[in-house]
Amino acid sequence: MPRRFPLQPLCDLAGDRVEAATQRLALLKKHWQLQEDKLKQLYLFQDEYRQRLAGALAQGVDMLRMRDFQVFLRKLDTAIRQQCAEVERAKAQWEEGQSAWFEERRKLKTFDVLKQRHLLSENVRDGRIEQREQDEHARNSHSRKRTLEEE
Repeated sequence: MPRRFPLQPLCDLAGDRVEAATQRLALLKKHWQLQEDKLKQLYLFQDEYRQRLAGALAQGVDMLRMRDFQVFLRKLDTAIRQQCAEVERAKAQWEEGQSAWFEERRKLKTFDVLKQRHLLSENVRDGRIEQREQDEHARNSHSRKRTLEEE
């Protein structure tokens, strides 16, 4: 019977860390997607507002209303720049999370390799023990048979 893998607690811990890193990576991806969705909404709103401005210009607009349109469009441009930066931050966080996930997976694979080596050596050890027992049994049988033949 194979002996217990002595590094099993570390192997289990590595598995838990991979699972935690996977969950964190999923949350980071969701956050990144949310930030991109917000950016798309801002671009859509900007396009819609520019169409309103074009419609107002076609109908004729006073200077005060024209200035209001321009001020609001500048605010939208600022919001878009800020949201682009937020998207980049979210993407960078996801990339860091992905690197951490890869590192945790690498550690787990290392423990898996060690565990496989342990199981292989235990199987070889068990095979040797079994062979020794069979050899001993054969010797004993042969000795008994010889003893019976000599009598």
